[in-house]
Amino acid sequence: MKDLGKWQIISFISRGMSMVVGIVQSFAIIRILTVSEWGLVQLAVSIGGALGIYQHLGLASASTREISAAKEDSEVFKIFVTSLFIRYLVTLPIALLLFIFSRNIAVDVYHRTELIVPLQIYAISLVFQGVQSITNSVISGTKRFKQLFTYQVLISFASLIIYIPLIYKFRINGYFYAFMIFNILNSGILAYLALSPLKAHIKLPSKTDIKRLVREIFSISIGIYIVKILTTNWEKLGPNLLGLNNAPEVIAIFSFAVLYSRKILSISDSVTDVSLPVLSEKFATNVHEFKTTFVKNFDKVFALIILAATYAAFWAPEIIGLVVGSEKYAGSYKLIPTILLAFVVYSLLDIVKSSILIPAKLIRHMLFSFFLLFLSTAVSFLVLNTKLGYLNAMSAGMAAGALIALMYQIVMVKKSLNFYFFNIDHAVLLVQSTVIGWAGIQSSLTVKSIAFLPLLFLSVWSAKIPGYIAMDDLLILKKFLRRKNV
Repeated sequence: MKDLGKWQIISFISRGMSMVVGIVQSFAIIRILTVSEWGLVQLAVSIGGALGIYQHLGLASASTREISAAKEDSEVFKIFVTSLFIRYLVTLPIALLLFIFSRNIAVDVYHRTELIVPLQIYAISLVFQGVQSITNSVISGTKRFKQLFTYQVLISFASLIIYIPLIYKFRINGYFYAFMIFNILNSGILAYLALSPLKAHIKLPSKTDIKRLVREIFSISIGIYIVKILTTNWEKLGPNLLGLNNAPEVIAIFSFAVLYSRKILSISDSVTDVSLPVLSEKFATNVHEFKTTFVKNFDKVFALIILAATYAAFWAPEIIGLVVGSEKYAGSYKLIPTILLAFVVYSLLDIVKSSILIPAKLIRHMLFSFFLLFLSTAVSFLVLNTKLGYLNAMSAGMAAGALIALMYQIVMVKKSLNFYFFNIDHAVLLVQSTVIGWAGIQSSLTVKSIAFLPLLFLSVWSAKIPGYIAMDDLLILKKFLRRKNV
């Protein structure tokens, strides 16, 4: 537990620093582009992302799991080569088809000629992007966490330097020029970091090795692959559906609320970076210790996510006004509490997936929970659309879909592994967080300034009562941050 907690703290810090740089980059881009231009960028990214997701095949998580269990560096390299070979069997045809049909998609489906060049550049970028998750799996699977987290911070600064000048110069197309250049740079550096320690153990897999590794990797990767498709399309569902019947400005308003809200995923991402390799190994050796470790860790991470989400929503108008410098995205404020709720719950789904479902190989249940996420969101949107309107219905649909999927995971984990990871205390904190966030959106700055400290005390105390936050945790964190070498 101590080792897991230590690396998660490091991961929190690196993800937090990267997130700050990412926020600066995102809001700088929003300041440069008009609302209409930003809407078109998000539409192109949604189209490319929805297609590009099909290259992943679940190989990253499956490879990480297998690499973490490998006993020799030569076996690690064989897993890398096999995974990369499988990846490009899918990536190259997808990139080629997207490039060829970019005009048809842009003109015939969305009636926007401005999308042609962005989609073509996105297609080229997919070729370079394909290697990244596999090299990342090598680094995390071999538990070189310090190297990985340091790199995450540095590459975020490189992204800022690449994106801003190109967008300022070339507007919409500049975003995608930067996207391509960043992916080329990122892929090259990750490949060097992943493979340089293995250079003395480079041994290509034999046909027998490939057959064995394909069988082992695919035993869980196909399920992860389908989940990745479902979750990516869940995130892109709003822009893609809204883009069929609404102006780019409407897409931009919704996409901005999603952009702001999904930053909460930085916390769960930092958890899964560490928990997948560590808990995969622990599940194989001691199931009881696996359960205990997960529950203790989950409670603390949940408290952190809830606190961050509560006041991200509470202060959203002020934060956005300060960074964007205008009220051009004021229409997104009312959407943020609901969409933040959706992403908070989604982050819990992702933690359970990487920390329980993949290590325990509960692939069928994992698939069904994320299928429920997508289907429930789509159905909720269709049902609510006539009553709430496009934007509110899509926001509420995302939250409803996430909550339904979480309820299924709770029941399924209890039935399969005989323990609960979510109880009434978690539910109360979730409701309290949403109410405080909603109140912040509706209130004036004066009222919020007066209410902030009492509400913050209430939030912390509410998490302390069930033991999710303890003084020992704060003392450990303080001691950790004072150390020069982690």
